[in-house]
This record gives sequence, C-alpha cells and structure tokens, in this order.
Amino acid sequence: MISTVTLNTSVDKAYQLAGPLVDGTVMRVATCIDNAGGKGLNAARAVATCGEKVVATGFAGGNNGRLLCELLDADGIEHDFVNVASETRCCVNVLEPDGRSTEFLEPGRPVAQTDMRAIRRRVAHIAGEADVVTIDGSVPEGAGEDTYRELVAIVRAAGVPVILDTSGSLLVRSLESRPTMIKPNADEIAAILGRRPSSIDEVIGAAREVHERYGIERVVVSLGGEGSVMACGEGTFHGHAPKIEVVNPVGSGDTMVGAMAVAMARRMSVTDQLAYAISCASANCLTASTGHFDLSVAEGLRARTTVERVA
Repeated sequence: MISTVTLNTSVDKAYQLAGPLVDGTVMRVATCIDNAGGKGLNAARAVATCGEKVVATGFAGGNNGRLLCELLDADGIEHDFVNVASETRCCVNVLEPDGRSTEFLEPGRPVAQTDMRAIRRRVAHIAGEADVVTIDGSVPEGAGEDTYRELVAIVRAAGVPVILDTSGSLLVRSLESRPTMIKPNADEIAAILGRRPSSIDEVIGAAREVHERYGIERVVVSLGGEGSVMACGEGTFHGHAPKIEVVNPVGSGDTMVGAMAVAMARRMSVTDQLAYAISCASANCLTASTGHFDLSVAEGLRARTTVERVA
C-alpha cells in the first residue's frame, strides 16, 4: 500500500474557455471540472490509476472538505483525513484553447497546534502500514517550516521509503531528515545549493552534488519537455519524454511522484522507475482533468521514453 500526505488540500477547478482569456472582462466558462486537489491527492490518483492501493491523509475542513472527500470517493481513493475547523481552500486553473494555462492558488487557511499533533500521530500510523509514503506540496498557515522535517523523520524511523515533493525552506529544512527521494526543479536546486543551474550539464552536476552532500538516495530534477535527471547510487541518468501535444500540464509533476512511488514499491530497476514515471507524467499532459491519465496511453508512451546514463 502507498500513502500520500497532503496538508494543503484543495478543491481544484479547471475552467475551460471557448476563446482566449481577455483581461478585465467577464469570461464565460465552457466547462468546469472539479477535482480533489493538492499535490499529494494528484499523486494518489496516479497511484490508483497504476493499479496500486493508496490511502490519502492530510487536512480537510468545512463544506469544501466534505466536497473534497466526495470527489475522492468518486475516484475510488481511500482517505483518512484529520478534520480541521478551517475551510479547505479552492484553486482555479484557466485553460485556453491554445493550451495556455493560468492558475489562481488560494493560500491554506490556518490550522491549530492540536491539528499538527493529530497529523503527526496519523502519519506515524500510516507509516506502519505503507510500502512507500509521499509527502507533497505546501503547508497551511500554522503548520511551521519544520513540519516536513518532522514528518519525514517519523516515516524514516518506521523504516519506510518517503518521497518529499515541496519547495523553498520546507524542502531545505527537511534535507537533514534524509527523505528517500526529492523532486526539485531548477529553482529548488538553487534554494538548496545557492546557485541555479543554467544548462543540462549543470543540472546533472547539481543533482549529483545534492545526492552526495545530503545522502538523498534519489534526486530527480524535473525539466518539463526536456525530461528528468535522476542522481542515485547507481549513477546519474537523463530520461527523455516523447514529444506530445500538451492539453493540460498541471499535475504532471505530481503524477510523476505517484508513479515513482509505485515503481519503488514494485522494486523496479532505477532506470525503469524513471522511465515509468516520465511516461505516466506525459500521459497526464494529454488530459484536461488534473491528475487523471489513461494507463494504456502511458504504456504506449513508455515504449517511446528513453533513459541514458550520463554520469
């Protein structure tokens, strides 16, 4: 079983427009797709799509929290949230016909220290049952910058692999707890090392440096259309995604995390892990609904996904 931890859950709304977005005007939405959102819940849908059991935990509250749970039920995702007094946020992704995406992300509303104690207990419980745990996204007000460092340490103490997908100080302050895998982009690498890589060769070197300096087993750097670089004990690898016509890229990084969790739980080789995750992330780009993809499409893309050793 795989478990995902999402402290800053949201009801995600994808607004598809019939024409281009015009600033300062009234825009009519052609279609609206609601999803249970937050990076970890997107990852949870990927895990379920890949055919593995998943249990989602985190915070949920108010009317939006109830809708969030209903949307997860509709997706067949088992959940075990800590119920909080604050309302779960909403986030909006506006999709134009030419593929341009504009996101409006609400901040997470405050949680209490009693909620934080409850989530630490909940994570300790699920770590005792899971094969892999993912901890994903931002945190709501009141959680504190050391929250993920503490949660990673709880999972690692249980002897369970943990993937951390976050940014900024939440990421940097968690490295001492040695998550099994992190998935930074170039900006997040810059936050860790104090410099931003400006070429593929520099990304490769930076990923290797983070792996060696902090003892992170897998450092996977996402490069969008250029694929991903992974530094690990077996070497450093560059995975190349096939060229596709993108419909909605939102949630593709989260899909990659969920697929990596599946690949790790299935004990694939490191190169197969990377190829599998890239193909699922690419398939996610081909659907309008955030975090949803067709597994048969991902399998077709897998045949066109390549991984080369670069160091």
